[in-house]
Amino acid sequence: MNTVFAINFRREAYQRELAKTRRRALLLGLWVFYFGALGVVFGLYGLNFVVLAHRVTHVEREVQLLRRHAAQGGEWRPDVAGTRTVLDHLRDARTWRARLARLPELLPANARLHSLQFNPDNASGTAQLQLVIAGEMREGPAAGHVQQVMSFVNALSRDSVFAAGYRNVRLVTTRATNDGAGAEFVIECR
Repeated sequence: MNTVFAINFRREAYQRELAKTRRRALLLGLWVFYFGALGVVFGLYGLNFVVLAHRVTHVEREVQLLRRHAAQGGEWRPDVAGTRTVLDHLRDARTWRARLARLPELLPANARLHSLQFNPDNASGTAQLQLVIAGEMREGPAAGHVQQVMSFVNALSRDSVFAAGYRNVRLVTTRATNDGAGAEFVIECR
């Protein structure tokens, strides 16, 4: 008599087959995850490319319209709000170099900056733009760290180059460092 199938009751062989099946399933899952993540990344790059291409096409159309308008002898007059925005950004770009060059001169010798963030809230319009300075004071007497931070804030607010364009320069937070040898601070310029 001929049997169609055979059942193997050996436990070791069953466990080996089970481990092999699990390993194959895990490798298949990793393969799917890897190529899925790769697909998402390439998809995001593709979407970014489409948006950028659309924006470039839009700007090229506007430039062609302005060139045609100028070739026909027409005069282009931008609106007041647009002109003010462009002038604010041009003036702001010029003052940034002076501000960043002036900051190390105003910074006390025992201070160290951790970060400078321009417009961290991603606000639109020049009236809401802010600069956030984070750092720490080191060395010296522990009781004098807060006074040193406040004198730095006062120096920033009194400086004609650095405070230009900011009506309010204020200390947001200050706290002692973990080792107690200094004070961390966050200064906001609006």
